[in-house]
Amino acid sequence: MINQTIVILNIVFSSNSATMDEVGGAKSSTQPGSTHDKVCHLCPNVRAAAHCVDCRIYLCLTCKGNHTKIPTLENHRVMPGTNLPTSLHQGNGGNGKIADDLRRCLDHPQEEIKFFCASHGAVYCCICNTTKHNGCQQKYIPELCKDYINSEDYKKVTACFQSTDTTTNTALKEIENCMKKVDQLNCSQVEKLRKFRVLIIAYLDQREKELLHEIQLTRDKDLAALKKLQNSVNTIKSDMSKELANVKIHEQNSSDLFIATKRAQALLDKLRSSLQDITSRTKYQEYDLQRDPLVETLLKNKDGMAQIVTSPCKINLFCLRFKMQFSNERH
Repeated sequence: MINQTIVILNIVFSSNSATMDEVGGAKSSTQPGSTHDKVCHLCPNVRAAAHCVDCRIYLCLTCKGNHTKIPTLENHRVMPGTNLPTSLHQGNGGNGKIADDLRRCLDHPQEEIKFFCASHGAVYCCICNTTKHNGCQQKYIPELCKDYINSEDYKKVTACFQSTDTTTNTALKEIENCMKKVDQLNCSQVEKLRKFRVLIIAYLDQREKELLHEIQLTRDKDLAALKKLQNSVNTIKSDMSKELANVKIHEQNSSDLFIATKRAQALLDKLRSSLQDITSRTKYQEYDLQRDPLVETLLKNKDGMAQIVTSPCKINLFCLRFKMQFSNERH
């Protein structure tokens, strides 16, 4: 309804500037025998026999007789004659085109808007008047718009524009405020993520230190035990070498060799028993680093570490006020 009113406002100013001098100027440019070049605006391909000064259209004989029978057109000046104006539109250079796009009919771009239908809230041309809106509450715009600038309808529209402009400014401020909050939310959540990442890294570093320490302790314990066994074996080996050497030096005397051999045999049995005991204790701890199942699940989860959970912001009372205000203004 507001758009249609704006169209009417513009037509008011353009229509008030049009005078009968336009039609008079058109008449002065007529030439004898030019009637056959004109066709009826309402009946395509039918020769024109008259023209309406107020509608600025050509009419055939049938349309001429019916034109003023329509209530909204009963006071129009229909001019018969053999010589018709070469052009019925202002500022068209004789091409029959409407100069102002605002006044072009949406359905018939070559026709000028002249009527307003109160039933449909639409503005339209003479062709629409007889084809689409016959029987509607039609009003002739040049008559309807007299002193329109002082009408209540115009005042309501301008007041609505002012109110909407105020609401628009409020909306812009609200949007800017929301944009600031979006930026603030972004910064706070990025900082939150970074802090969480630092905590995770600190936890992993701590666990790494603990596990490395445990691995090192296991290594040191095994090496210490094996080193002790190694020393024992070296002692046995040294004792065996000494005892063997002692046996060898008595090879020249059979009695001494026999005694030395028997003593060496007893010591050898003891050393072999010790060596067997050492061999049974020669071992170390097997161990394997097993990753925590929870961490494994975390690594396999594409949404691991954290998730972004969104939720709509609360309904802004400004939006509700705007809807109620706009609804009231339209009614």
